[in-house]
Amino acid sequence: MRRRQVVAILAVAVIIRFSPAVMADDAVDLVRRAEKSLQRNDCGAAIEPLVQAASARPDWYIPPARLAVAYHMAGMDGAALQQYIRVQQIVFETFSPSPGLSEPVRSLVSEAEGYMTMLVNQTRSEQGLRMLYPHPMMTTVARGHAAEMRDRNYFSHISPNKSNATIVERFENEFSFRARVLAENLSRRWTRGNGYTLKLAKVRQSHEDLLNSPGHYANIVLPELTHIGIGIEVNDNGDYWIVQVFADMTGHREY
Repeated sequence: MRRRQVVAILAVAVIIRFSPAVMADDAVDLVRRAEKSLQRNDCGAAIEPLVQAASARPDWYIPPARLAVAYHMAGMDGAALQQYIRVQQIVFETFSPSPGLSEPVRSLVSEAEGYMTMLVNQTRSEQGLRMLYPHPMMTTVARGHAAEMRDRNYFSHISPNKSNATIVERFENEFSFRARVLAENLSRRWTRGNGYTLKLAKVRQSHEDLLNSPGHYANIVLPELTHIGIGIEVNDNGDYWIVQVFADMTGHREY
């Protein structure tokens, strides 16, 4: 009797050990399943497959972009913020490396951008609107305009660079198509030699300033929107420029 028990235990152990792991090729199917759950507002059913997809393809931005929204919908703000930040980190790693920035500054910027994305989605959720998926290419558009404003010392939606004059040109130059709805918000904050002002409390203040401006608020709560890109650039004094890009990308496959 004892011998049979030992054999049974060993058999179970072998089965567990060789259970197939989630492969990278499975990540797309997992994300699609999760997106259907999110469309039904079933964030609980979306979380597990998204965690698996993120584990299988850690450098792919889609799982953390969806996971951020799923956690946010579930009221798990801390977990949501980490995923919003992860998307912004992937932008640095894959889409726009920005080698001139030190690692501490990249980390600071990613955290601030992720936090502002979360604040925008919180505002939309409070108004009964869908939360927006962060998109790295939209972040690249936003960071590019923020950097140009910093480097060329201006603050405007209109760029002196004719090929990138408006958000329409900037978006189309990155995506090669025109979004159904496109909007842009700008914000700037500066210091007087007191070091970096890019702190989460200051980012929240910038968000509240935008909410108190009717035109900026209207962009944030446009009901048709599907995606968002937040770009923040800083200078050596700690001044920072924020660009928010909003789009309705319905009809354009993201992956």
